[in-house]
Amino acid sequence: MARGAIKLAALAGLAKQARDYARKNPDSVSSTIAKVESAVSSKVGPKYAGHVGKGGQAVRSGLGISSTPRGGVTPPPPPPSA
Repeated sequence: MARGAIKLAALAGLAKQARDYARKNPDSVSSTIAKVESAVSSKVGPKYAGHVGKGGQAVRSGLGISSTPRGGVTPPPPPPSA
């Protein structure tokens, strides 16, 4: 039981480090998330594009970064689902 608590504490520490990094480098992190979204969308097709977009937004929200980069340019919307 103690091992599980230690692993959970380690994961919580990693999550905090990820949030801190994302807040210091929001453009870089948002760009990387967009690249992952693009790669996943190309694999699953347009049918699940909306789900991929929502997942990317959830990751950005969880990391505490805005979906709009500092330059004011919004990322392109996912293609419409069929």
